[in-house]
Amino acid sequence: MLAIFHGENRLEQGEALAALLAELRVEDFGGLNKVVLEPPVDFGNLRRACDTFPFLGDSRLVLVRGALAQESEAWAKQVAEYLPALPAFTHLLFVELKNIPLAHPVLKAARQLGARITSSELPKSKEVPTWVMRRAQKLGLRLDPDALQLLSQNLGSQVQLVDQELHKLKAYRGGEGRITVEDVRVMMPYAALADVIFEMVDAIGQRRPGVAVRHLHRLIDPGTKPEEFLGIFGMMVRQFRLLIQTHWLAEHGKTQQEITQQLGLHPYVGEKMMVQVRQFSREQLRRAYRLLHETDLAMKTGQLPYAMALELLIAQLCRL
Repeated sequence: MLAIFHGENRLEQGEALAALLAELRVEDFGGLNKVVLEPPVDFGNLRRACDTFPFLGDSRLVLVRGALAQESEAWAKQVAEYLPALPAFTHLLFVELKNIPLAHPVLKAARQLGARITSSELPKSKEVPTWVMRRAQKLGLRLDPDALQLLSQNLGSQVQLVDQELHKLKAYRGGEGRITVEDVRVMMPYAALADVIFEMVDAIGQRRPGVAVRHLHRLIDPGTKPEEFLGIFGMMVRQFRLLIQTHWLAEHGKTQQEITQQLGLHPYVGEKMMVQVRQFSREQLRRAYRLLHETDLAMKTGQLPYAMALELLIAQLCRL
């Protein structure tokens, strides 16, 4: 048997590979019927591994990791020419953590031979919510729309992290069931903070100080510690820094995809950032950064209580 797994979605690729290995059930005796090869992979060694008869069993497994993307074209042609002669008792599996071009000699030969080819791609920006919902359903979870949005916005196409958080949410709810946005905020406090900060800056951009202050008070209470105030303020600074960088890059002709990649944002977050930045001019963002600097000094020198300093900052930002 011949199979190729390729693509950047390590989560689903790993699951597909595990399912196939369970299906094959290769009997191994002291490691004699299973071989794992990693670059550099000599073609002669690969061929010998495939041609060797299984020991006290009906089949053997040869797993080749990363070679299709790294080895030379000459090597790929040698492998492609050899594949029709692959013994029936050998299960040859290629595993790649990158997308392999359709024109790759080994991939072309594999298709012609009817091999099992599995392409595992990361969900694109617009596909993230659908992917997250489908993943949740696989675990027996029902995500409320707000919960789905919060997960998608903060985790994007980090599929392994999405899966981890969904498993945590399932355990938190005691098994299958409905997941609310409050459940997500409890289990992902960093996501809740980022979500509220984004909504707060959105309200500032819309010049709605009352709404912005209400978002602030979702994060603070009489027992909030100084370091927690500074953490909230730091997130506000980060958001405006990203807006300044986004604005500058957009002015210089960069596309949304280029900006997202350059700033290291998840596509879903990058898309929302492009919408939010339209609420501010370059001069307004420059003045906003100056106000942030003044607020930083006021809090660190004790000129104003932390809560009052942040409320005043919001009022000033809404008057830009």
